[in-house]
Amino acid sequence: MLSKSPQTWFSARSVQGNRASFLAACLMLAGIVPAIAADASGPDRTGEPLRAGIFLLSAPRLHDPNFFHTVVLLVTYGKEGASGLIINRPTEVPLVKALPDLEGTEKLSKPIYFGGPVSTNLMLVLFRSNSSLEGARNVLGDIYFTASRKILTDALGNPDPDKKVRVYAGYSGWAPMQLDAEFVRGDWVIMDPDPGAVFAEDPSKLWSAFFESRGKIQIRFPGPVPGGGEIGPTWVPTVFREGQK
Repeated sequence: MLSKSPQTWFSARSVQGNRASFLAACLMLAGIVPAIAADASGPDRTGEPLRAGIFLLSAPRLHDPNFFHTVVLLVTYGKEGASGLIINRPTEVPLVKALPDLEGTEKLSKPIYFGGPVSTNLMLVLFRSNSSLEGARNVLGDIYFTASRKILTDALGNPDPDKKVRVYAGYSGWAPMQLDAEFVRGDWVIMDPDPGAVFAEDPSKLWSAFFESRGKIQIRFPGPVPGGGEIGPTWVPTVFREGQK
């Protein structure tokens, strides 16, 4: 996973200890969708199932602190690499305190979420919409991804924004073929997307809920990488049982 620093998710201590710099960084909310939202669909390099719009669950054995017990919504996937947002790591920083001058932030009771270790000074948004909007990328069903301040302001003006808007600090990024290699290694479990999970009342429980709801889960991932390069065509069934670490 790409990272500009070894930091993990935001905690009350880390945010409060660096409140001034954190708030200043939050004010850098972009006015347009950044490079990671560019068209990077590309061909599915493993044939299936990596693609934008799916959930990546960190495998129980993955102990990287940046991704331990995380659920990632993959936003882009293609020849240029991949990017996504961790949806189950809320911080203790309300949006109204991070961006007090942004109209409508007081309507959102949900905190800012830690989206990943890359560019944590960048604010990114997932929101629900019945129609496409310029400056936003459709990710899953009626869920769109943007870094537009205007779109965020408009979304906050809709009724009950807590059920329609999530704001993230940073994102998770992978270089070309990096996510494929991690997938082959068994670092990630791929689950079919559930739009409702993105806006769950308590997203911090998503990872355990996914596993606990299935006493055992059969997943598939490509076989060994021949020659250390191309992804192998063979699919190997693997089972994670409840409670496995």
